[in-house]
Amino acid sequence: MEKKIDSIVVGDIETNCWLYALDGTLPAADGTPPSATDGKRPCIVIDPGGDAELIAARLGELNWTPRFILLTHGHFDHLAALPKLLADCAGGDLPKIGIHSGDGHYLGKAALTAHRDSFAAAGGSAAYVDALWQPLPEADIFFAEGDNVGPFKVLHVPGHTGGSVCFYDESAGILFTGDTLFQGDYGRTDLPGGDWNQLRQSLKRLLAMKGDTVVCPGHGEPTTIKEETHIRLDLD
Repeated sequence: MEKKIDSIVVGDIETNCWLYALDGTLPAADGTPPSATDGKRPCIVIDPGGDAELIAARLGELNWTPRFILLTHGHFDHLAALPKLLADCAGGDLPKIGIHSGDGHYLGKAALTAHRDSFAAAGGSAAYVDALWQPLPEADIFFAEGDNVGPFKVLHVPGHTGGSVCFYDESAGILFTGDTLFQGDYGRTDLPGGDWNQLRQSLKRLLAMKGDTVVCPGHGEPTTIKEETHIRLDLD
């Protein structure tokens, strides 16, 4: 069975960048039909939070190429590799970038101010953002609750940020939760756009899903919904 999902830990905050294969292959660069050696498999990149060169190298090893870059939310540690990844795709079909409209200000012209404010609120220094800064692109897709992107249904789960989402492949039983739900923990709400009451409701929604759903979080190890039901004690 072909590999469908892969991940790489990137950046100083050790973010999980998830790679999710789509069905089919693409033609070789010269237009000839794909083969086992030259046909690249399209994929989705979720939360490219840094180390663009490592992400690109892993995509090369897998012979995958991104068709979408999807963001679970707009924090810098989940999208810092975007400019370099797009530059690596120059000359071909650029992947479509998707984010919820509630976090749209973390991309495009206003993004530097938003990221500096976020780091300052976290008790860090805006100099960290400034040192790594490259202008961020505008989004191609703004998600809303219930939208479909590739194999995923978008679940709007505000709380960590106003525009936090999960990506749910129901047929595969896989849920990408960003910084909303982790193994044994959940996201913080003390940064701009954070709201504990919203996060509480979002977590209740996720923990009501099928127990065998595999949770692929923004940081740390994968888990399942069943393994995280103990979190309900914190939500009552």
